[in-house]
Amino acid sequence: MQPKNVNIDHFRNLVAMAAADGNMDDNEKDFLLEKAEEFNINLSEVNAIIDNPNEHYFVVPEDLGDKEEQLCDAVYIAMIDGEIHEKEYNFCVKFANRLGLTAKDVDEIITLSKKLMK
Repeated sequence: MQPKNVNIDHFRNLVAMAAADGNMDDNEKDFLLEKAEEFNINLSEVNAIIDNPNEHYFVVPEDLGDKEEQLCDAVYIAMIDGEIHEKEYNFCVKFANRLGLTAKDVDEIITLSKKLMK
């Protein structure tokens, strides 16, 4: 289990990703609430983060596994409707770059996600 501060940073990064297009739909919120529960983040803290997505700084994890996990979650959010649109893809690539990962990493995760969704 990750330390709580690592989980909160991960959660904040996901909220930033979900809010990046200016619209956080119900499916994205549901996924975020599931992640918050998995991370054992209390509801008042969750609401404060979701209600103010731009007030939190982006935290790059030190561990490659954590970076990849966050990118997988970000791609999942982008593909929550079953496909990834150009704007969402571009956000994922920017997200990956901020994590020190590449567009190739995003493409590999998308390919794997599509296989898993079938």
